[in-house]
Amino acid sequence: MTELRRVDPRTLVPNPNNPRKTQPDARAEHQLALNIKTVGLIHAPCVRELEDGRLMIVAGHRRVRACIAAKLDEIDVHVRSGDEKSDTMAAVAENVVRADMAESEQWRGVLDMREKGASDTEICRAFMVTPAYLRGLMLLSQIHPPIIAAIDGGIGPSYTERNAIARTPLERQRDVWAEIWAESADEGSDPADYEMSREDAAHFDWSDFVRYLDQVELYARNYEFDDETAKEAGVVWEEDLFGQGGEDNRYCTQYAAMFKAQQIWAEKTRPEGTIYLQSNEYGEGIAPDGYRKVGSWEMERDGDIPAIWVNPRTLQIQKGRLRELGEQSTRRTESDALSLPSAQNPEKPKERADISGTGLKIIGEVRTQALREALAAARESADPWDLIGAFLLALSADNVNIHGDNTYDPYGAASERGRAVASVFPEGVLVRDPAVLRNAALEVLCSFMNCEVSMHSGSGLPAQILGVLFNADAHMPTMAFEDFLKTYSKPGITKAVQAEGLEEKPTGKAMREALMAHVGEKRWVPEPATFAAGIPAWKAKIEKQAARAAARAQLDAQTEEDDEIDDQSSDMELCDEQDVAEADEETLTPEEDVSADDTSSVSETTSSHTELPDDPRIPTQLAELARKMPEHLEIIMV
Repeated sequence: MTELRRVDPRTLVPNPNNPRKTQPDARAEHQLALNIKTVGLIHAPCVRELEDGRLMIVAGHRRVRACIAAKLDEIDVHVRSGDEKSDTMAAVAENVVRADMAESEQWRGVLDMREKGASDTEICRAFMVTPAYLRGLMLLSQIHPPIIAAIDGGIGPSYTERNAIARTPLERQRDVWAEIWAESADEGSDPADYEMSREDAAHFDWSDFVRYLDQVELYARNYEFDDETAKEAGVVWEEDLFGQGGEDNRYCTQYAAMFKAQQIWAEKTRPEGTIYLQSNEYGEGIAPDGYRKVGSWEMERDGDIPAIWVNPRTLQIQKGRLRELGEQSTRRTESDALSLPSAQNPEKPKERADISGTGLKIIGEVRTQALREALAAARESADPWDLIGAFLLALSADNVNIHGDNTYDPYGAASERGRAVASVFPEGVLVRDPAVLRNAALEVLCSFMNCEVSMHSGSGLPAQILGVLFNADAHMPTMAFEDFLKTYSKPGITKAVQAEGLEEKPTGKAMREALMAHVGEKRWVPEPATFAAGIPAWKAKIEKQAARAAARAQLDAQTEEDDEIDDQSSDMELCDEQDVAEADEETLTPEEDVSADDTSSVSETTSSHTELPDDPRIPTQLAELARKMPEHLEIIMV
């Protein structure tokens, strides 16, 4: 039971057990005091009467302090009956169970205040906001309602993008919104009223939406595609009755249809041997694997491949060149046409994966729980050889060094690994008790082996193979719940329902409901979520490692063979040098049985070279060497 009393706020006693212990922000306290001074105290504090007659605050300490700061002599308070337990519950609930107003709610509040004659200055004082913030709220009056819902949900456009959207007529916003979400809306509902989810927001770019809004009137005279292509792409022409005479004044307001028409036309008219590329958000063509785009500043080469793409910003067909990256498996054919698949068929746009990143994270968390249950179930009967294999797997885990140990204590307490080692080596000698060893080994594995999707703490494929070893698939719970199924793309959920023998439904939501109804209380785990799904990837990883090892061994063998050839060549060169030296020695030291004619011939030759001019510029040692080696050294004076 409560009683309303009017009291002096200075007489109220603070609650010594107030759950809010943090020091309040001085600026926020000042704002609240100004607000109360302007509009008065809206919510009366809650108090309880003590045995001595004083009133103790149960909820509303900030409001009381603000009233004192605003110099109010009296305020209303609710005097409640109760005990210390109920007071504590009320104080905690008052601080926890509350939520801020959404921007759209604030905007509607501003409209109501304006209708009742309040000025913007008064509204700013009442809300304690700046005029700029108030102007930002008023942009919502010029924005399509589903976009406002996205803003309230925290997945809306930025302030700059809101300005651009608000400048566009509401009818145009509605048309573009309907065009974008035509396939996502439920059957029979208007796609213009579709409210996007957080899963939709992960694949939605507000800057693209703003760009679509800007493309209001796309005139046929600025594009080259013919009427057949326009019809194929779904382009609907309108006539600009006020256009200049003698010109093609047809225009279209459907950006997506015009973009598709340009893509079809670019594919139809591309020259032979030219590749059609997909483009990124910046309007640049995306080079296929093994190729790169040639910059405009680079010289053209004979092997360059011409390419075209459609710029999504301007809708113009652009041209460029591709160049091969090193030695690739793709080569030009005998007819000089590129043997890439994209040369004949344009690369298809990237499709959403069957299961999104959020879904993969959910799978990882569920797998981790199932793996730990499987390890716990093996405490009594785990084979020692299985444990050895498990630890070998664990040592190859991505997080082995070990960031993902959920038992690690930064304040120095022993982790599960430390406790396990202490239990099996209590005095420095291994305790050969199978039960103790089994329990310690499995505890350590549980502490860090996990299937979570993380670059730093996830164990990767080894954890999945560990799950196969201990039959963790048997511990997987059902995955047929809404949060997980919503992570499927439409093609992905279609495959899932067809795998269960169900018919495809018009919308993803209908297929999710059908699948959950079909599964009921039974356990349903999709094949990509099982531990066994990692076996092909594991085999591929092992084969890749073996191929790398073989290539390394071949390279080492080739290097060793080249070194042997180099050593043999060096030995042969050394032998040749020795032979030449011996021959020179024989020439300089003739045998005693040389004939007189030969001796005279040598003497004549020697004397012709030994007659050196007497020049002080010639070093004495050099002149002497020239006299002794006339066949190898000659001094010529210039």
